[in-house]
Amino acid sequence: MEQAPIDTLARQEKKEEVPLKPVGEILLAPSSVPEKKVYVENSFYKGVFSTKGGVLTSFIFKKYKYSQGGLIEIIPEDTIYPLNISFPDINLDLSQIDFAVDKDTLFLSKSHPVDSLTFSFSDEKGFFSDEKGISIVKRFIFFEDKYDFQLQFEVSSKDKNLGRSYLLAWGSGVSPTETNLPEDLGYFEASSMMGAEVVKIKNFQQPKGSNIGKMEEFRSGETKWVATRSKYFFASLVPLSNPAIGFKAEGTREVKYINDKKLEEKKIGVSLEMQTSRDIFQDKFMVYVGPIDYHILKNYKIGLENLVDLGWKIIKPFSLAVLWIFVNLHKVIPNYGLVIIVFTILIKILFHPLTHKSVTLAQKMQELQPKITALKEKYKKDPQRMNQEIMKLYKEQGANPLGGCLPLLPQMPLFYGLFVVFRSTIELRGAKFIFWLSDLSQMDKYYILPVIMAVTMFWQQKMTIKDPKQMAMVYLMPVLFFFLFKSFPAGLTLYWTFYNILSLIEQYYIKSKMKPKVAIA
Repeated sequence: MEQAPIDTLARQEKKEEVPLKPVGEILLAPSSVPEKKVYVENSFYKGVFSTKGGVLTSFIFKKYKYSQGGLIEIIPEDTIYPLNISFPDINLDLSQIDFAVDKDTLFLSKSHPVDSLTFSFSDEKGFFSDEKGISIVKRFIFFEDKYDFQLQFEVSSKDKNLGRSYLLAWGSGVSPTETNLPEDLGYFEASSMMGAEVVKIKNFQQPKGSNIGKMEEFRSGETKWVATRSKYFFASLVPLSNPAIGFKAEGTREVKYINDKKLEEKKIGVSLEMQTSRDIFQDKFMVYVGPIDYHILKNYKIGLENLVDLGWKIIKPFSLAVLWIFVNLHKVIPNYGLVIIVFTILIKILFHPLTHKSVTLAQKMQELQPKITALKEKYKKDPQRMNQEIMKLYKEQGANPLGGCLPLLPQMPLFYGLFVVFRSTIELRGAKFIFWLSDLSQMDKYYILPVIMAVTMFWQQKMTIKDPKQMAMVYLMPVLFFFLFKSFPAGLTLYWTFYNILSLIEQYYIKSKMKPKVAIA
């Protein structure tokens, strides 16, 4: 649904505004002040804050849309609003406090790149208890060209004991954004970096027979950041001034059946645990709400890039290389389908020496078949001697029965790296190619590419395999690969299909240049 301009939304809220009473440089609001919305916008998002608790109630990405259209709203509806602060030892929850605010709207631009929004409360009337004198400030600092913003939290409590610690929470989790809901929900998890280790929590305790599962886990120790994620987006809380002393992850998973259709809902909230002091203290945080983009997150240099699934440790360098090439090619080629085709051509050129050697060895193996058949007949009663003679023949003629696999072996880690990039990285999300291929990160729902891939593979096998005993593979392999690739991301199938087409052309070319040889007697 199209969002109203920020200035229009602000004007709609002004009718609820209650005059505020300035005290010094701080605006104070009694608890009877109605809730008021405050609107923030920069190049990347539109945010809405509430004076009730000084929390975030809406966060809309301006550069990302749902597949059905409309800008993505990352905060779930009817939820615990993010960026709330609570003091569990004294049962104090700031979401119940009516804060005063210093602005109605805040719009960042290149001419106005940084600005702040301050929510303040002073307990002049003994809101918490008979002891007066507690004051609280939540100051947010926003930037024009960043997904992250800062939160400065200040408390002056005089003689009021606020307990051992407090929690800064992103309690709502994030909302699912993808058409393939089960796949999106499969990525939902709470993550945290404790020391040099990234902790990931995604399991729910679900009693047998119940349709509701619960997650609740506490970890103590120095915590560098905590995050909650979906497949492509996440929210993270990062302490900047003082280290966190732990984190909390809690959530719910509910499974419903409506008209025999299974529907699932997940919400995973996270909190940072921060140590308090008795009188006056101040903490500073970075709040990141945005895409799981490796190159953006790497720049923070705090390990947030570990949230990007790039495969096993041995595969990760290949995934990063593929992603780097794709991103840089896309800077000059605006269509990711064409990027994949150019990438495939580059890979085919890179592996051409191996392919040439493979075709040459395969040809040599065909020329040796009469001699191999004769050796098998001659030593059929002595298998050991037969194998020795065949290996001797291979060595003398410079042949290798596994030579046909040469181009495939180095491609396997590259292929898996491609699979990871297409499956997990946000750069390919919603990437269009032509006609029916509207999202290369999703499967080809009409199976057109898998069919073309299977047909090209059939002709490739038919050109390569000449042994009558292996002819079954000519028909079996394309069928197996069709069923394997039909559920793979369309971008990966496009790569493999175009690679097959180039391989056919390449084999015809190599064979046309090879001089026919007399069969070995």
